[in-house]
This record gives sequence, structure tokens and C-alpha cells, in this order.
Amino acid sequence: MTDPLEEMYQAYKDPVFRYLRNMCHNRTIAEELTHDTFIKAFKGFGRFRADSSLKTWLFKIARNTYLNEVNKFSQKNELPYAEPELQSGGTIRNIETEMMIRQTFQKLTEQEKTLLVLREQGFSLSEIGDILGQSEGSIKVGIHRAKKKFKKYYLEGEGE
Repeated sequence: MTDPLEEMYQAYKDPVFRYLRNMCHNRTIAEELTHDTFIKAFKGFGRFRADSSLKTWLFKIARNTYLNEVNKFSQKNELPYAEPELQSGGTIRNIETEMMIRQTFQKLTEQEKTLLVLREQGFSLSEIGDILGQSEGSIKVGIHRAKKKFKKYYLEGEGE
């Protein structure tokens, strides 16, 4: 018989890590936040009521863990994750484009970032709504507005 906590960890460790890395753009911090997320999930597993899927419950914990970390930095007036890691395959053009995308992404609110990252990771509107505690309609509108705002900021940056 397999351990349900081990199954949860094996099934969701990579998606949770990718979400957190996309939010903070730092592999080391994303690893720490992933670890913290699963510790909280393991401790609270007995209180999981299955009102939502295990996946959305876990991502809600990951999001709150991330937001708590961001709040710690903002209270100290520090810039969280000031040195993003670059993934581009080497050309100066790719690196410049990636930096511009990241700088644009950082101009969005935490809510807008969360909406875009979760949607990009394949979450349905319903699942995102469960994670954020909002209706599908407000999630759809929020994603549309976040994309529009990202595009506006990106095009403004290209003009500089």
C-alpha cells in the first residue's frame, strides 16, 4: 500500500515548483518555497475536506506560501528575487527578449501574475477560481485584463 502523501508529492512536486519558479524567477527560492508548500500540505492533509481537487488545494497553499514570502521582503523594503535566472539558449537577442519579458511581468500585480502563470500551466478557469476563491467569470475577465496590461507594458518597453 502506498502512502497518499508520497503519491501527492510525486504527482505535484514538479508542477508546484514550475509555478513558484515562474512567479519568483529564482530556482533556489522556488525550491525552498516548494519544500515549504509540501510541509504545510503534509501538516494540513488531515483537514483537507475535498471541497476542491487535491491539485487546487495544493496550489492554493503554494500561492499563499509565495505571497507570504513576498510580504516578508516588502516589509523589509527589499527587492524580492532581484537577480532572475536566464533560461535562454545563448544569443544576445534571446537574452534581451527574455529580460524584457521578465521586467514587464514584474510590473504586474501579484494577482495578475498568478492568473497568467496558472493559465499558462494549463489550469482551467474553474481550477483557477478554486485556487483564488473567485468565480469563473471574474477569472476570465482578470486573465483578459492581465494579458492586455502585459501587452501594453511590453509595447511601451519596446519603444524605449
